[in-house]
Amino acid sequence: MPTIIENRRNLHQIPEIELTTQKTAQYIENILDLYDCTIDHPIPNSVTAFFDNKKEKTIVFRSDMDALPMEENTNLTFKSTNGCMHACGHDGHMAMVLELAKYAKESDYNVLLLFQPGEEKPGGAKPIIESKFFDKFNIAAIYGTHIYPELEKGKVYTRPNEMMAGGCEFELLVKGKASHAAQPQNGINALTACVEILQKSLEQEEKAFDNNTFHLLHFGTFHSGQAFNIIADQAHVRGSIRYYDPRVFDQIVDIINQNMNNAIKKYKVQVNFKINHHYPPVFNNEELFYTLYKNNLVNKLDSPVLISEDFGYYRNVAPSIFFFLGTGDTIPLHSNKFTFDEDILYKGVELYRKLLTTKIPFQ
Repeated sequence: MPTIIENRRNLHQIPEIELTTQKTAQYIENILDLYDCTIDHPIPNSVTAFFDNKKEKTIVFRSDMDALPMEENTNLTFKSTNGCMHACGHDGHMAMVLELAKYAKESDYNVLLLFQPGEEKPGGAKPIIESKFFDKFNIAAIYGTHIYPELEKGKVYTRPNEMMAGGCEFELLVKGKASHAAQPQNGINALTACVEILQKSLEQEEKAFDNNTFHLLHFGTFHSGQAFNIIADQAHVRGSIRYYDPRVFDQIVDIINQNMNNAIKKYKVQVNFKINHHYPPVFNNEELFYTLYKNNLVNKLDSPVLISEDFGYYRNVAPSIFFFLGTGDTIPLHSNKFTFDEDILYKGVELYRKLLTTKIPFQ
């Protein structure tokens, strides 16, 4: 059997992006073939392994599979060379769940290991759920982990309720009519209209919430116009919304829509608002958290974080909880120099093994 370190390093060398994780899936399946389990593929390039322990309930351990489209810049002897990189630690996540296969038969539950592509984007959790794959199991809980810098090395952290922010990427396209700048009556200024939408949306969004409500509206790119002396016929903006309460997201979108409609009436422009990529917040089940916390299995994270993860979809299937496994003082995630001390992976597996026999509060 390959060791956890061998699996991590082998997977690190074959990074693949989004939903195109064919080689990664084949590697995982080859390892799982060594065990007494049923292998399936809810969506292409995903892998599941079901360990039937003849129990009533099933617990799920999920790992993401995909990497990032960046050239690796580390000195690792097992660095990737295909223009992609596991710069977010998913190689470690997969290695931990593969290692758990060695102990799955020790569980007081049936065990389902889930390897999911497309976490970074476009999202693999939602199509897996929509495939109805989970309907065949009586799922008691779903667990997931992400290695995380700035937290104490080798320690596991989580918290009740809000864990990670919901987030979306959006585009705003404003179309007007070009004319000479000296003849503005012949044109429709998309740039002016777009600036007004952005400015008013930011002002209103800032005033819409009290100090205890987290909210974020961010405009990141702005492209408009062809020349200094031509009325801009279009303006294109890309931005992000982050939130913990879904009602906050709806309210921010309403603010943008209201200012879009006002600009359409005032400037006679056409406006298209499109949300391209949206993950819900990760909310941890409160009862599950306190069960683990009271049994000294986890440390309490002081506050939620602003990054997003598509693990949040799984709470619609069963009670779920997401963990952070500290890497200590390392280079940040998504850096092309990112790596971590592989010894922390044993700590993640140690938690997973304990979860195999931890009594779940709502059975």
